[in-house]
Amino acid sequence: MGYRGLSPKQMARMMKKMGIEQKEIPGVKEVIFRFDDKEWVIANPQVTSIKQSGVESYQVTGTKSERGRGEERAEIPEDETPQEIEIPMEDAALVAGQTGVDIEVARQALIETEGDLAAAILKLRRT
Repeated sequence: MGYRGLSPKQMARMMKKMGIEQKEIPGVKEVIFRFDDKEWVIANPQVTSIKQSGVESYQVTGTKSERGRGEERAEIPEDETPQEIEIPMEDAALVAGQTGVDIEVARQALIETEGDLAAAILKLRRT
């Protein structure tokens, strides 16, 4: 049994009718599964959040490597360190006005969404 011949749009519609919401989570650098004696590290993962009946689960795909728990984490090269995002006060005020939160909360949401106004508003409306 498969859904061959369905476009992604049709599949999304069908999932929505069944109460399943699926969305890609951008910007994930790595996923780590920690066990008592080892760790699995998924580098450059594609992470999808799936919500159904109030339960949220995650699907992770990528390249798995394994390491012992005592091994040091590889350092991120300096040129790949996250840059501090400058958030204009007007943007923070707009998000605060649209969501009814304090301007500092709006500013933090903008930092977390890398300055994406719409994503920050949606994030604050969900909480």
